[in-house]
Amino acid sequence: MGALNVRIDPQTAAFLERVARERGLTKSEVVREALAKLRAQDARPSRATPYELMAHLIGSWDSGGMQLSERTGERFARMLQENKNANRTRRRRSARRAD
Repeated sequence: MGALNVRIDPQTAAFLERVARERGLTKSEVVREALAKLRAQDARPSRATPYELMAHLIGSWDSGGMQLSERTGERFARMLQENKNANRTRRRRSARRAD
């Protein structure tokens, strides 16, 4: 097993000693457990959706008075419908030319 010397501030040292005493472990065992938990967290994939990961950012910027976030769903739906209609028109024109 490798050895590691770490310098910590007095408050952290007191906390480490208290946790070790309460759990009946050595300070080294407490540190090893903490590192093992960090490793386990790092190894497992995040179950959070992209939305959940960035939810705290949504709506946090000002658009300079343009109110870009208002009725976005309606505008997006309208844009999709316009694209669908444009594609239908292109297909009809192509079919007429082929005749």
